[in-house]
Amino acid sequence: MRQYKTLIIALFFISIFCFSKVNATIKDYTLLGKTIYIDPGHGGPDSGAISKNFYEKDMNLLLSQKLGNALSQKGAIVYYTRNGDYDLAKTNNNRKRNDLYARVKLINNSNANLYISMHLNASPSTKWNGIQIFYSNILKENKKIAEVITTTMQENMKNIREYKKENSYYMYSKLKVPGVLVEAGFVSNPNDNYKIRQTTYQDILIKNITLGIEKYFNP
Repeated sequence: MRQYKTLIIALFFISIFCFSKVNATIKDYTLLGKTIYIDPGHGGPDSGAISKNFYEKDMNLLLSQKLGNALSQKGAIVYYTRNGDYDLAKTNNNRKRNDLYARVKLINNSNANLYISMHLNASPSTKWNGIQIFYSNILKENKKIAEVITTTMQENMKNIREYKKENSYYMYSKLKVPGVLVEAGFVSNPNDNYKIRQTTYQDILIKNITLGIEKYFNP
């Protein structure tokens, strides 16, 4: 009888341990059931902003892949408009517009819950700096996404500019999925250019974008 009671007690504590572990794991999957499309800007013949041997298209892809990995770890299903150094154009005739149209088509046909388009900014003046999120008011949710992610970054990072409405960009005015454009710094600014190359800074940036997305879906 004593052995039987000991076994019951042992099984009781094992069940509590297993339940707590499973419950903790479930809580980690804050984006479970969400599908997110990540769009690394430019690619292939379209380098984006250039600074000496630094090409925007390469950093856009790197940051996008890091973001995708972080979101996947939270339970999200992640898709990319590109996974390598190429654009999506099918013809050289009006190639840039063709590329953007293909990205729009991919995202709109995905039934995704959110898109994030990753870019870097540039200016003729080297004084402009900072991270900024742009949104189109074509969908009302876009402003909320921009606000939540910006606020999250402002709480944990420096040099975060205010989010801004922008309806003039062709791609974002055509998207039927909620989302925002992240300009992760100015290639033309020496300080921004240096920071964005650093792994530690990249990880902090991705961590806060991910946290902002979590807060948007779990207010």
